[in-house]
Amino acid sequence: MDKKAYYELLESKFPTYKEFTAISVGENGEPLVPIGAEFSGKIHILEDYKQYTGEQIFVRSQVLNMLVQAQKKLKALRPDYDLEILCGYRHPEIQERSHSEHKNWLKEHEPHLEGDELTEAAHRFSAAPDVAGHPTGGAVDVQIVGPDGAPIDMGPAFEPSKDVYVFSPFVEREVWNNRQLLRNCMIYAGFAPFDGEWWHFAYGDREWASYYCKPEAIYQQIRFQV
Repeated sequence: MDKKAYYELLESKFPTYKEFTAISVGENGEPLVPIGAEFSGKIHILEDYKQYTGEQIFVRSQVLNMLVQAQKKLKALRPDYDLEILCGYRHPEIQERSHSEHKNWLKEHEPHLEGDELTEAAHRFSAAPDVAGHPTGGAVDVQIVGPDGAPIDMGPAFEPSKDVYVFSPFVEREVWNNRQLLRNCMIYAGFAPFDGEWWHFAYGDREWASYYCKPEAIYQQIRFQV
């Protein structure tokens, strides 16, 4: 099987935008909280987020508890490693810009895509704003850093390359193993993985509800700014 066919096979297993729109959403009222000293790992504040959430990363309170557990699991397996949180809550305006940029990139580089195919392809690389998990405070983007504070090798990241798929067989064995380590720690803590992006995990949103066959999502999107 060639690379293109293999990636199409992987994509057939990913949850779709259409599936997400069919999932009902409740709201359990959990607050957004900043990731603080209770989390012994690292955080990295992205510049674009500062106008909305300042020098902090916010997540739902249960998500913070789960990140603490995932960090403990990682330290038990690799004491010299830490989780580094790159993104938690994302303001809907950022999500809208990100999705629009990816959709425009696809129109330029894969002009054969149109209609539902374009919608689904854009959603795989940046979730459609109306179903996205980051604006709920339930989704997180995470990597692993080594004892020097530098990220360990996870391969391509945060770019429109299908080599970011968790189960891509076209990456180095070390990269594959590192991705599985991260995935295992996050699933242990109760997160749902998105295997189209090795760094993305979710709890409480539509993606989590889909992965674990829950009757509904428990977090609605929030327009929050400090």
